[in-house]
Amino acid sequence: MQHRPARRAAVLALASSLLLAACAGPSLSVGSPGGGPSGEASPSTSAPAPVTPRLSVARTASWKKPLRVAVTAGALTNVVVTEHDGATVLAGQVNPAGTAWLSDTHPQPGTRYDLSADVVVAGRPTHLTGSVTVAEQPDSARMLYGVLPGPGAVVGVNAPIVIRFHHEVQDRKTVEEHLLVATEKPLIGSWHWINSSEVHFRPQTAWPAHSKVRVTVALDGVKVSSTRWGTRDAVIDFQIGAAQTVVVDDKTKTFTLSVDGKKKYVWPTSLGRPEYVTRTGNYIVLEHNKVREMTSCSAGITCDKKSPDYYDLQVQFATRLSWSGTFIHAAPWSVAKQGLVDSSHGCIHLTTDRAQIYFDLSQYGDLVVVKNTGRPIDDLVQHGDPGADDWNSSWSSYVAGSALGSSVTTEQLES
Repeated sequence: MQHRPARRAAVLALASSLLLAACAGPSLSVGSPGGGPSGEASPSTSAPAPVTPRLSVARTASWKKPLRVAVTAGALTNVVVTEHDGATVLAGQVNPAGTAWLSDTHPQPGTRYDLSADVVVAGRPTHLTGSVTVAEQPDSARMLYGVLPGPGAVVGVNAPIVIRFHHEVQDRKTVEEHLLVATEKPLIGSWHWINSSEVHFRPQTAWPAHSKVRVTVALDGVKVSSTRWGTRDAVIDFQIGAAQTVVVDDKTKTFTLSVDGKKKYVWPTSLGRPEYVTRTGNYIVLEHNKVREMTSCSAGITCDKKSPDYYDLQVQFATRLSWSGTFIHAAPWSVAKQGLVDSSHGCIHLTTDRAQIYFDLSQYGDLVVVKNTGRPIDDLVQHGDPGADDWNSSWSSYVAGSALGSSVTTEQLES
């Protein structure tokens, strides 16, 4: 089964302690030491001075580790810690000896907590109260991230869940242990690190069409590298739309779109000419640009305006398939060649009206299969291109990219 989001363990030692005095309830008074005005010893029959318990807590608590509340005398029987507004309780446990209470999770940075504790000293109950403020988390210690798909998105059946961190993640296993995927019906999937700051999740085959998915990122306060901690948790619900698959066959020069297993369109197309052959492989739709400037210079072909390969075009209805620059787009200049001969610099050409139809219909994560070009997609996979990395490796190779070392089974999504 998939690892449930775990909560954090203590990382550093507590700071200097602040003693918080007892206030409500049958408080014990502080006794004076024995001895009269002359400094003579008190009679042996005098009672020992009563002991006043106090709460001991870090002067400024750390957000990096669980909160610890100790008592200077007696035994704790119950401790309640709440955010100052009273809305959120920080759960925790008293140790068997009754000497300290430890929160189950870390406290929130920059938050004041109110403390309420019951203590028994020499058989007498006492109630103690106090407060503690948690230190702010500096920007230099924060690990920010983004998640794709976003909340409420409708995506294709081959859409990976993508988490992009703003900095390198050193403890990848810990991160994966704090990520949870839930589906309407449990299925096998795996996390896979594209690079040191980006991790993907995909099912072994594909998401069931017209289903719901939830991803939970429980990284708030989790140490993910030597100097950085997660800053927030996130729960994102999205939907899987229709199963929309395109097969682009260079042998027949056709572009075939099927929706939920039924063939919908078959169009002529033109792919990369011999010196710019389109790669054979499995792509997914990454993004849409209604108008996109495409230049031979940005594509790494040539920046020489005198070269016959130079171009600078405003292209309509560009559907991106790889970050290396593979698009499905309108190419009115190549209509006469579509269905007959390859003429592009590697993109997939359609007429303007057909490019718009696909642009409007396609979803992030829709599968596009290019075949019979004679040029493999291996170089894009090796470079971790997000459009190629998820669906061109064997399942065992994909799972090998997980820090957990194994696939996982998604949780049952509660209705």
